[in-house]
Parts: sequence; structure tokens; C-alpha cells
Amino acid sequence: MLARVEYALIGDAPELRNRRTSSDYIADALRNAINGGQLEDGAILNQVELAEHFGVSRVPVREAIRRLEAEGLVEAAAHRRAVVRGLSLARIAEVYELRALLEGHLVAQAAPHVDSATIGRLIAINDEMSGASDRARWLELNTAFHATLYAPADRETALELVDTLRNRGERYVQMWSRGRGLERTSRVTNEHAAIVRLVEQGDADGARRAMVEHIEHTRDAVLTLYREPPAG
Repeated sequence: MLARVEYALIGDAPELRNRRTSSDYIADALRNAINGGQLEDGAILNQVELAEHFGVSRVPVREAIRRLEAEGLVEAAAHRRAVVRGLSLARIAEVYELRALLEGHLVAQAAPHVDSATIGRLIAINDEMSGASDRARWLELNTAFHATLYAPADRETALELVDTLRNRGERYVQMWSRGRGLERTSRVTNEHAAIVRLVEQGDADGARRAMVEHIEHTRDAVLTLYREPPAG
């Protein structure tokens, strides 16, 4: 079902206005609204109304929507209307299947090149995650943990693909973290700690297997919530 948009719920991302182009901050603001649940699946993105909301012409709005369409977050509907694209259970499962393959590969490639300073940063990020009470901060730290872990792999294409896949599934992770997430968030940091230990020990294959299991556990939690959303 197509839904109208409450534009007041979309921040205009003033901190992003220092970006080089207007389309950058519009794309980020819309992406954040999609991932945060302010723009629900099926929400109509009207270019005229969005241009008025952001105080720009339709050109950067159109560019931002095209970017989100390329990322799989938006699709063109009847009469060329752009709508927020939802994912079926099968597509959510596929996203995590691909993430498990890619992220397992990345951690195995990164492991031989992770130095003690990087290990220290990973432990610090994970420790902060363990004590984080703010959901948005926890999600930000989770992204930082994975990015820090994979960076030494120096696999630019794989990293870009992982970012795209994470963007496609991020809104469902946020749904999960708002729902039955407390037990799982503790499990996430325990799994992170185990992966870091394997990397520190030089066990690249063990780290790969642990990462695959880690992504699969998140997939299972998200799919369970998607099938049985919590009341309220």
C-alpha cells in the first residue's frame, strides 16, 4: 500500500549541508529517515514536496532519489512515482546470505594485517557497545566495529558491496533493536569479542567461520521479528 509522507518527520540534516552538493545531504537525510522508520515501506516520495521541504530545486531531489534507487531503497512505481521499497522475507534472507559470504571473506583477508592498535580500537568500540543505552549510538558503534575490522583487508569492491547490502537491511535491524533486541545486543558484543580474539590469534579461517555465524544469527533475529512484529 502506498503511503503519504509526513515531511516534518524527515530532518533536513543541517549538519550535512557542508557536503559538496545538495543531493548528498538530501540522499543522506532520506536514507536516515528510511532506516530509522520515519519513511515506511511504500511511502511516496514526491519530488515537488521534497524540494519545498529541503528548500532546493527539484534537480538535487531527483539526483538523491536516483541514488537511493541504485542502492535498492527506492523504486519507481506507477506514473513514475518513487516509493520506499520494502523487502520480502526471501530478499531479507538473501541480503544476509550475501553479507555472510562477503564479510566472512573480508575478515579472513583482513586478519593477517590487523595490528595491535587496530585490536585495541576494536576492543574499545565493542566495550562502548556493551555499555551503550542509546539505540542510535549502539547501531553507529556496530557499523564502526565492522568497518574497522574490514579496513585492513584493502578490498574496495567488497567493502562497497557490503555497504550497499547493509543499507538495504538497516531499517530491519533498527526495527529489531527497537523490539526484542536486548538479549541479542548482548549476544552481538560477545560474538564480536570472540571474533577479535580469533583475529588476534592469527586464526583467519576461525574468524571467517565466526563472522558467518554472527551474520546468520542477526539474520535469524531480524526474520523472526519481521514475521512476528512486537505489539505497539
